[in-house]
Amino acid sequence: MFRKPIPIPYHHAFRKEFLTANCKVPSRLWKGGVLHRDTSPRNLIWYRGQFIGVSECTGMVPFLAVNLLTLKAIAGKVEHVYAHDAESFIRILVWRPPIGSSCVGHLFSSAPIYDLIFRDLSPRTLRAYNINRHLSRFFPDPLSFRSLQARTGLIISGSNALQFLDRTFYPESDLDIYSHPGHVYEVLEWIESFGYQFEPHQYQGEDWHNQVSPDWDGTIRRRRRVRRALQEEYEDEASLARYSNIAEVYTFKRFVVMDGELVELRVQMIETIYNPIDTILKYHSTCVMNIITFDAAYSFYPVATFEDRSALKIPGSKHRPNVLAKYIRRGWRVYSVFRPVDLTQPYKSPFLPNVPRWVGDCYCWTVPLDTSGVIPRTALSPSSERFSWDPSTQNGWTMLDEPSTLDDLCVPEMDTNLIATTVFRYNYLVPSKSLSMAICTWANSQGKLYHELVTRSNWTWFDAEIPRFCEVA
Repeated sequence: MFRKPIPIPYHHAFRKEFLTANCKVPSRLWKGGVLHRDTSPRNLIWYRGQFIGVSECTGMVPFLAVNLLTLKAIAGKVEHVYAHDAESFIRILVWRPPIGSSCVGHLFSSAPIYDLIFRDLSPRTLRAYNINRHLSRFFPDPLSFRSLQARTGLIISGSNALQFLDRTFYPESDLDIYSHPGHVYEVLEWIESFGYQFEPHQYQGEDWHNQVSPDWDGTIRRRRRVRRALQEEYEDEASLARYSNIAEVYTFKRFVVMDGELVELRVQMIETIYNPIDTILKYHSTCVMNIITFDAAYSFYPVATFEDRSALKIPGSKHRPNVLAKYIRRGWRVYSVFRPVDLTQPYKSPFLPNVPRWVGDCYCWTVPLDTSGVIPRTALSPSSERFSWDPSTQNGWTMLDEPSTLDDLCVPEMDTNLIATTVFRYNYLVPSKSLSMAICTWANSQGKLYHELVTRSNWTWFDAEIPRFCEVA
């Protein structure tokens, strides 16, 4: 004899424990070679710590995946895949929960829940997040651009990354891309090869080749470049930034015919002093702290940005006021200081004050992208260990609460610890001073050895060690 199972929606234990675990059910079944095909509240039952499916076939339309309701699917011409079961489970979880909508809302505003759902989805099934289609507006060969991203660490950010994740479209928006030091020449040549023409600002010459050297030596001490002042005013985020951590901004334009109309496309390549994350963390507000690498899209503050439609202003930003006002007009609610509840319950706050963060951590929203056709990065040198991850993903920060000029109020301050050494091809940010010191101490010893033994032509880069330091920290 067995205990009588109780249908899930009426079980007294239908709480966050079950909801969190149940997000794993479709992937567990799928990995075991099982497609449920008929997911509904009545044919799911649960013992604590044990999930059971029953054979009752209800065929309840409200819980079917949308793609299975098409005429083509009804005719049996649509293959049932994991994504369909996952969508059905999500529909059940938000259907008439006895514990109240607040618990479900709290659960689904948690970034790890998104990751549980997306982790086992093939990027090819995420049709709403088709990065190749998204990029085709600017580049006829998006895979070539993404291969460029893979080998240089080039990332997309600003309003374009926000549109991709939010599934919106701003016709007036440009494409802002951010380059690590040493890759600028290659990126600009690639952009120009697709018919874009360089449009210099008043402090630049007509030919960018006269300003950018193809020869970059990462084995010499990395000093902070003094950036030339950019006086030319633009409407986009990047050009208005006038940040000390931006080396230069290169603007390219081309005209194309779309739907019978002549459209001007603009791409801005932002050359960063240290790395793109360092620049992005100094944006005007949190709602634009999103990036797209060659293999994934990341939102640093997804609950605030996409669930609450709120943002926190970052003090010290050199953007003109109308740049932030543009996002208010687009529907975001902007805070100038932390709310009391943010500081008393930091882990429940969408801004996570004083919480150490990493790109791609459990508080981020990470959307994997289909990398079919993308040429992966090769080893940086014959003696260097190859790594496949994007350099931006190995960066971290902490949003500190700093006292403001107003009594009892606090403003955010992005705190980072820079690692810039000749041992690593790229520069990195970490949220911990102790981790930074550990890496730098090791790097100084390693650098001394190599500067004594070899020259630039035989150099070894040790970037592959960065995630290993983070694992043991």
